[in-house]
Amino acid sequence: MGATSGLGRGVAERFIADGWTVGVAGRNRQALESLQGLAPDRVFTGAIDIMSESAPKEMLELVTRMGGIDIYLHCSGILRADDESMPIADEVLTAETNAVGFTRMVGTAYKYFETSGRKGRLVAISSIAGIRGLESLPAYSASKAYDSTLLEALRQRSRRDGLGLKIVDIKPGWTRTPLLNSGRKYLLEMDAERVIKSVYKATLYARRSVTIGLRWKILTALERLVPAWIYERLHLNLWK
Repeated sequence: MGATSGLGRGVAERFIADGWTVGVAGRNRQALESLQGLAPDRVFTGAIDIMSESAPKEMLELVTRMGGIDIYLHCSGILRADDESMPIADEVLTAETNAVGFTRMVGTAYKYFETSGRKGRLVAISSIAGIRGLESLPAYSASKAYDSTLLEALRQRSRRDGLGLKIVDIKPGWTRTPLLNSGRKYLLEMDAERVIKSVYKATLYARRSVTIGLRWKILTALERLVPAWIYERLHLNLWK
């Protein structure tokens, strides 16, 4: 889900190249068709907007056309950043897409595995931005923290009910994709191809949560240790 650009498209291309049967979904029909052209007999497409109430039905229709799935990978999300004025409309859209849309689709995927009895993998890309609140990205950091918490809750629920479902939270650092403002250089920015390779590997083999990038693993571990009364006095320059 979210295969038409950025990390989602890159990971979809790797799965296709490795011979998988792949369902690609997103809003851009032309991008979906170009992915299908890579392997017409193994790539199924679905023009799905995660903000639409019909999205769960459309996703399940895609799954049915594929004959079922073993992995659901959620890559859909947006980043709206204005560190000066913080437009409320952008903040609301970010929250609706990254939290409400996320819940709609990840919840649908979870129910699919629950009702079908298939033992599979439910994987989603959150972000290192969700570790703590970010003054320049209030709704984005909050929505990514929500995503990670939802995945943790579903992991707990899956174990309680004995589903045998692996639920994986992938947290990349800042990655040079169309999601980022092209006019900015972000903190510890990483190359997209390197991150795509790591996301692909984590999708297949990770057990719970993965932070991508050694520097980000160290930085986020330290970030968690900072007391709230100190953290709220920090001013983090996320880009320049």
